[in-house]
Amino acid sequence: MKLKQSIRYQLEDYKASVLVYYCAVVALIVLMSVALGAVAGAGSNLEMSGISAMSALFLFICGLCSLHDNLPMLLQNGVSRKTMFLARLVVTGITAAFCAIVDHVLSMVINLLARPFFSGYTVSLFEQEYGSIYPSMGAVPLTLFSLLFSFLLLLLASCLGYFIIAFFYRLSKPMRIVVGVCAAFLLTFGLPGAKMLDSVFLGEQLRAFSQQYVEPVADAITASPLLTMGCWALTAVALSAVTWLLLRRTTVRR
Repeated sequence: MKLKQSIRYQLEDYKASVLVYYCAVVALIVLMSVALGAVAGAGSNLEMSGISAMSALFLFICGLCSLHDNLPMLLQNGVSRKTMFLARLVVTGITAAFCAIVDHVLSMVINLLARPFFSGYTVSLFEQEYGSIYPSMGAVPLTLFSLLFSFLLLLLASCLGYFIIAFFYRLSKPMRIVVGVCAAFLLTFGLPGAKMLDSVFLGEQLRAFSQQYVEPVADAITASPLLTMGCWALTAVALSAVTWLLLRRTTVRR
């Protein structure tokens, strides 16, 4: 019973946010369509994509905001950490599936409404990345692949956001500052710094290793939608497992 209550409680956090998000997405797409249609002229061919990418960013941010209020509230009402985390997994799956379906339906509606004005259309991320590889795929298989592709991407984004906030929640305030500054520094200067160190001190051995072993594997994964989706799923599972290890002994911070 507490699991159902925990699921409902955590779902409540998403209702208003999802409604506001999709209202903003619709308004943004309408404005962009009108502006691009006016600039390009009637009968022009306009292609838009990226709804699922925006949804992934949205669920990532939601994951970052899903712990500070839920953890103390549920623990104070007798919900164990295990039950809370299981409910979180269910909520993550529900929201990712819902957003994937809404994104697809929204793309179809936009395509229908845009026809009288210009030859514009929206494509899913799967069609954008792999449409040329599977040109003869039927409408039903294409839709199923697109939905699964978007679902796993959204699932990964939500799990990543929740993992990050669980990791920072376990740290003390000074350590949060140190880790945050180090992360920002690495994201900004990490790759250029690694290239410089490799060129100056290692004679570009890291670059040669990457070209020989890392890049072929990365290219093989990105070239196959099945491998890409499999990596996303495995990464989401790994992040969830580590998140549970972080949460199982987490104390409520005042």
